[in-house]
Amino acid sequence: MAMLKLISQREGTYAQVMVAVRQAQEMQRKAKKCARKFRKQARLLEQAQKDWNDWEGIVEYRRQQWVKAIRERDHKQDQMSQLSREGETIQERLVQVTREKDTALLVSENRRQAWEMHQIQSLER
Repeated sequence: MAMLKLISQREGTYAQVMVAVRQAQEMQRKAKKCARKFRKQARLLEQAQKDWNDWEGIVEYRRQQWVKAIRERDHKQDQMSQLSREGETIQERLVQVTREKDTALLVSENRRQAWEMHQIQSLER
């Protein structure tokens, strides 16, 4: 660009043109170096973003597993609670049946004793 400016003005000497060319080449080399540096930084930034997205995915997957485990635990606790209530109901029914059996045996024993007494009384007459 500087060379074009000098040539267009036609005021420079060969030495001035060569100095301007060297400066232009140096600026171009610095610009390329800077561009490489920024491309490298852009690649590193892109890789860091990919890594970040991967970690976010992993964290979300683990969070979903945690939520699923909590739901399963709650469901199992509900089942255990339900089984416990059913066990209590069965225990109460067993106690009731045992009392009814004991009462029936007592009534049966009283009837047998009454029948024996009746038999003894009828033989005494």
